[in-house]
This record gives sequence, C-alpha cells and structure tokens, in this order.
Amino acid sequence: MAENIFKKISTENEIFQDERVLMPDYLPEVMPHREKQIEEVAYGLKGAAAGKKTENMLILGSSGTGKTSTVRYVLKQLQEYSQKVVPIYINCWESSTRHSILNNIATALGEFVPRRGVSTDEITDKINEVLRKERKTPIIALDEVDRLFASHNDEEKVLYDLARAKELFSTDFGVVAITNSNEFLVRLDQRIRSSLVQKQIVFKQYSPQELKDILKSRAKLAFCPESLSEEVMPLCAARAAKNNGDARLAINLLWKAGKMAERENAEKVGEGHVRKAFEEVGEGESVEDKLQGREKEVYEFVREREEVTSSELYEKFKDETDRNIRNYISMLVSLNLITAETKGGVGKRGNTRIIKVKK
Repeated sequence: MAENIFKKISTENEIFQDERVLMPDYLPEVMPHREKQIEEVAYGLKGAAAGKKTENMLILGSSGTGKTSTVRYVLKQLQEYSQKVVPIYINCWESSTRHSILNNIATALGEFVPRRGVSTDEITDKINEVLRKERKTPIIALDEVDRLFASHNDEEKVLYDLARAKELFSTDFGVVAITNSNEFLVRLDQRIRSSLVQKQIVFKQYSPQELKDILKSRAKLAFCPESLSEEVMPLCAARAAKNNGDARLAINLLWKAGKMAERENAEKVGEGHVRKAFEEVGEGESVEDKLQGREKEVYEFVREREEVTSSELYEKFKDETDRNIRNYISMLVSLNLITAETKGGVGKRGNTRIIKVKK
C-alpha cells in the first residue's frame, strides 16, 4: 500500500506556531509606528460615542502603509467602547456601486436586502427606518474609495448621499474615506468636499527600521522560537523598503519564506528561503492585478500596442458608449497605468487622444 500523502509531507521541524498572524486580513493588537495616526482617527470619531457629530476624514497614503489596519483597529475599539455606534467597513473594489454600498450599510444595520429587485430608494427607506428605531450612528469606512470614480454610472454619487446623511436619514453618519490616489480630492465634487473631508491624515511610507519592527512584532506570534535566522527579517524589510515601504509585502515575504522552509523540513528559515520568496512574490500585488472586467480589457488592449488613439478604443469596444470608454481611460490614468494626451484635430467624436502605457 502506498504511503499516506499527509504522513509523507508531515514535518519534523515546526516552523510556525500561528501563521494566521501573517495573513492580510489579520488585525494586530499592537501597531508599531502608527500610534499617532490611531489617535488622530480616534479623536475624529470620538463624538459618535456620545451621539454627537464626528469629523469626516480622508486617509491618504501609498499601499502597505497601514491605512486600512489603522481604521479597522480604531473602529473595533470604538465598537467595544460604545453601543451607540455601528462601524461598517466597505471595500470599494468589492462593492463599487451606490446600490451595493447602501445595501452593505442596510445589512450591517440588521436589515436583509436582496441583491436584486430592490431599488436604491427602497434601501434608503430601510436604512432610515432602522435608524429611527435604533438611534445609533453609523461610521462608514470606504476603503479604496477612488474606485467609485472608475464606474461609468456616476456611482460616486453615494458620497453625496453620505455627506448629506442628516437630510436623508435624519442622523449624521461618520465617513472615513481611504485611498492611495492623490487625485481623489481633485475628482471629488466641490459641493461635497468640505463636508466629506473635514480632516485629512497622511500615512507616510515605513522606513526600513520601522518595517523591521513590524516584522519583529508579527514574527514573535507567528513563528516557533529559534526558527528564524538573524538575516531573515532585515532582508524582507529591505526589499519592502525599496517597494514604497510596503509593510504588506514585507509580511508576505516573511510568510512565503517560512512556508518554503517548512516544505523543505528545514530547522530554520534562512537567507536562501527569503531569496526564493523574492522570486515568487516579485514586487508584490500590482495595480494591474486588481483590474477587472472591461477596464482590464481596455488596459490590455493599450498595453499590447503600447500606443493607441481614442478612436481605436471606440472602434474596438463598439458595445460601450463613448462616455464609458472615456471613464475607463480616466480611471486607468488615475491609476498611473496609462497617459492620455489630447492632440490637435477634431474627429467625429471630438478631440483625438493619444493613449500610451505609462513607462
């Protein structure tokens, strides 16, 4: 009889004691080098605990700088502190329409809303009904909020809904918008900018030493004692520091290196495992990897040719309206994936634009 596969791959040398600590959705109890930002977010939201107005805020910073974890950390603490608030975290890459965001809010408030067959106005009525009974303050965290501008259906109007929550729902909402796009404020309608962005908190990139501190705090919980060689964490931190101080990349590299050591049944995670992790992970998840649907098709069409005209895009994607194509172009420009330069000469559809892959 063949040897049991799990017996065959079982390891004698334990590397991990809890690798969940290295997963992207793990929320640490301690966040090194983000104490000041945690306090700033908390001060902005503290009014909600007393049923008072909060400061709507914009959290800005590049990927892997602790924006999401900081906001989730504060929301968790706020929920534990007060029963008068309902923290609601929404990732706009997953829920990118006005309908789906309002649906998420209703669901978090305890209202079941079918995904189809219910209008936005009906969802708004349900939210209103719950809030009249409960008298609680929803705190809405919109992660990657710039994603709302990528749509061709003006989905960013939901920001207007939230900014005038007092009028719509007879109670104020707290709004925390999270983005890595410096153009978000530029694209935000002037009519709601002052009410939606009352406070701005910028998250700077982590330094190599700060990344080492973060890895050390995670490694203490994730790995068995004496299972990491001295050079492992500095190597992971150095690579992430070159990649815009991305802590997510540093943590992912550490986890990958540990998995490779585990698979080899090594006694320790060493430099060689980290080098292999570099090759496997590369520079981390790219913006291109997050594109979906038609926007991805538009980008790939441009990338394959390096340079196209707007007319060629209109011709290629005939089933889309010109406005939709313009929105896809604007979104890809905001993600720094392409450039779009208007050239002289007017065609059937207005000024011709030259679309190029960003070098």
